[in-house]
Amino acid sequence: MAQSPQSEVEFLGFALSDCTVNLNDAAAKYLRPVHRTALELAVQNQFGAEVGGFWLMADQIAQLRKLPECYAANEAPLVRSAIEAYLEAQLEDSYLKPELVLPFFGAGPLNQSLP
Repeated sequence: MAQSPQSEVEFLGFALSDCTVNLNDAAAKYLRPVHRTALELAVQNQFGAEVGGFWLMADQIAQLRKLPECYAANEAPLVRSAIEAYLEAQLEDSYLKPELVLPFFGAGPLNQSLP
């Protein structure tokens, strides 16, 4: 059985940016705490002032995904939905603006900061 070659690219993180998050009404009320937590976890100027931005790295994403543990059992699934929708929207924006994503190798990302 032949093994498929492993990718030489490892996801490290992305710069937070303005995005549109699609959520149902029940989970939407948790979007503000999710965004604030993401900003608190993100590292400003992770790669120097020349690059700028607030960077959410893989470790911070893992921490963000623990946020539902701080909520009651009936709220945790809604918080989890808000987190995943937020990350999906951030990453979708990164697909449209590849300079916001930091691959393991390649040229450094372009300057991007939050307003």
